[in-house]
Amino acid sequence: MKTSVRGSLAMASAAALGMALVSPAYAQAADPNPDGIQDIVVYAQKKARGEQLQKVPMAISAIDSKTIEASHAIDIRDIGRLVPNAQLDGVGTFPGFANFFMRGVGVSSSVRSLDPAVNIIQDGMVIGYQAGAVLDTFDTEGVEVLRGPQGVLFGRNASGGAVSLRSKRPTGKSEATFKVTLGNANTVETRTGLETAIVEDKVFARLAVLTRNNDGFFHNRNSGTFVTVPAATNANPTGAAAAQHKEGRVGGADEVVVKSTWVFNVAEATRFTLLGQYINFKDGGGATRSFFVPGSPQRQQQTLWGYTPADKKWGVNLGTPGYTDIKGFHIIGELSQDIGAGTLTAIGAYRKVSYDSTLNVGGDPFDVLLYPDGEEDAKQSSFEARYNITIADRFDLLVGGFYFNLKEDVFEKRLTRLPTTTLDRYTVNVWDQDIKSYAAFANLDFHITPELTASAGVRYSKDTKRMHVQPLVNCPGQSFESCVLNFLDAKKSWDDVSPRFVVNYKVQPNIMLYASYSRGYRAGNFNARAPSAGGAVTPANPETVASYEVGVKSDLLDNRLRINLGYYRQKYDDIQRLVQFAVAGEPPAQQLFNAAKATIQGIELETAFAPVRGLRFDGSLGYTDAKYDSFNNLTGLPAGVSATSLRFDRVPKWTAYIGGSYETDLGDDSSLSFRTGYTWRSHVYTDVQNTPLLEQKAYGLWDANVTYERGRWSVSLFGRNLANTEYAEIKSPIIGYNAFGGMPRYYGVEFGVRF
Repeated sequence: MKTSVRGSLAMASAAALGMALVSPAYAQAADPNPDGIQDIVVYAQKKARGEQLQKVPMAISAIDSKTIEASHAIDIRDIGRLVPNAQLDGVGTFPGFANFFMRGVGVSSSVRSLDPAVNIIQDGMVIGYQAGAVLDTFDTEGVEVLRGPQGVLFGRNASGGAVSLRSKRPTGKSEATFKVTLGNANTVETRTGLETAIVEDKVFARLAVLTRNNDGFFHNRNSGTFVTVPAATNANPTGAAAAQHKEGRVGGADEVVVKSTWVFNVAEATRFTLLGQYINFKDGGGATRSFFVPGSPQRQQQTLWGYTPADKKWGVNLGTPGYTDIKGFHIIGELSQDIGAGTLTAIGAYRKVSYDSTLNVGGDPFDVLLYPDGEEDAKQSSFEARYNITIADRFDLLVGGFYFNLKEDVFEKRLTRLPTTTLDRYTVNVWDQDIKSYAAFANLDFHITPELTASAGVRYSKDTKRMHVQPLVNCPGQSFESCVLNFLDAKKSWDDVSPRFVVNYKVQPNIMLYASYSRGYRAGNFNARAPSAGGAVTPANPETVASYEVGVKSDLLDNRLRINLGYYRQKYDDIQRLVQFAVAGEPPAQQLFNAAKATIQGIELETAFAPVRGLRFDGSLGYTDAKYDSFNNLTGLPAGVSATSLRFDRVPKWTAYIGGSYETDLGDDSSLSFRTGYTWRSHVYTDVQNTPLLEQKAYGLWDANVTYERGRWSVSLFGRNLANTEYAEIKSPIIGYNAFGGMPRYYGVEFGVRF
């Protein structure tokens, strides 16, 4: 899913290390010091029961529902602000399209047929189609961010890591909550939650509804400068007058999410959970921001259209702002059945989503490049069954199987205005793809002593993709209907074996050392947007990541200080990259290659400090050193620049977060809390060639809120990106220089009540 409301996450008091996701009784048992840092229960290792975060020998950041709500998080991109070495951003050009990176591994493209490198999982269901995959955090019990290859337990497309969301489950109590948020850009948001026991101790139900409306956070103005270009007959030599359009806010939201969750306690050893969700997002198109740096080479906006964008923060000048319309639903069934000394867990899921859009990719008032009325549909089904059993109190065995099927259907259109003629260019790209995946996996934990545990796991996968595609083609007439479609067909299968080995040792009850080796892979892919027949039907083979990691997890000073520190080194092989290649007698074309190999190493630090009751500080620091060992078929580099000297695009060397919170009891059943946080990223290049003009310089985002609670009522004042820092998720040289993504200042007040 996606949302138009964007930006950094306000300070999270429990942030990457914090509070319990389970019942207060369990949390208290896990941490007897109520003034200290309570542990959190996670499900990252797919055990039959959750595990305490500090006892899991892997790099995980976890955020609970209280933190999500208190910090006014909107979607999982906000969660990424707290996590070291993770960029949970969109692609920028298409709203709601997920392009996540972790530890330098990710995909920087909006080509729909390309699988991700970071899996997004909702309630055990892997999200296969990335358009509309930026999930809302509404009614979420917790989010787990797993860094590094997760090939054994999460399979294909988790070579960089995984982001797992768990929806709130009804517990049998009867309660109702309602919150309304009023913010700038005429934002009105409501969140309603209702739950009760339908049959005492047997059937529990929860219903949650989100509505969000705003006018958009970007102002569309008739700005910039115009000069007459005599040859630009399609622009009209009157310049600015030919580019006038209605002014006002763009990128507005009109969104509805409905979630229904049912828990059936069929018998003492049997539980069935049914989760359903419906989404309807009608949002404005991506607010493409054109920019021009004085002294830089001019592009078509200047040379052929006579337009130079205004140097104005967050400014847009769009003839056609566009729209994004996402509709979808899913249903997930989870069965938990105790069998003998073990537990069988089975999860079946079905998801359907449609993504229709018009996008002004050119970012100009002349509508030089539009993607009008695109149509996308995807439906998926999946099933996973796993069995957990403890043998002789020394062995924990997990065995399982997985099936996944995804069908995608895309009709992409491009409308290009030609400056020297009144004619336009009509281009289409039509394709459908069928993906089937099968896997079997196992993992064994051997408790050698109470302090020392060794683990080993393996997963076998087979993926088959069938592509039916009309490569990018220009239509001969002045309409999309004039295009003659000649489809091509291709099919390819791949096999993979991914192992995992872990050793962990408890030096003391609250200090654990661990070392691991894990492997993950990203499936082979067809480039459905290729302009040539060969490029469209020739897939790239899978890429792999092998990771070595050592770390320590510690709770010190009577659980008042938490320090988790890790070092990793990864070999990233057969990297899939979209690069240009030469075609005899034709301009260079874009094709997907297994173009590169790289070595990535880094350090991750997560800390929390609770010196006195009510006061807490959190922080995280990530360092990523990503270097290409080889890079083939890359063209367009300046003279003397080697491809292996390039930095990874969209991967900052440093990420950091620091925040603090204070909560005080005012008596008379009332309390006051303050939160603030600052997240920072070092500079990145947003293109493979490391073009200086497309660099996103280092930036930081500051957020804060204050909340007053009295009885069942609450009121909160909040602000995100309070300094109104301008930043972009990606920059591209298209008709001009364009910036995509980012979110201006957002502030407001929230009122809540619970019954």
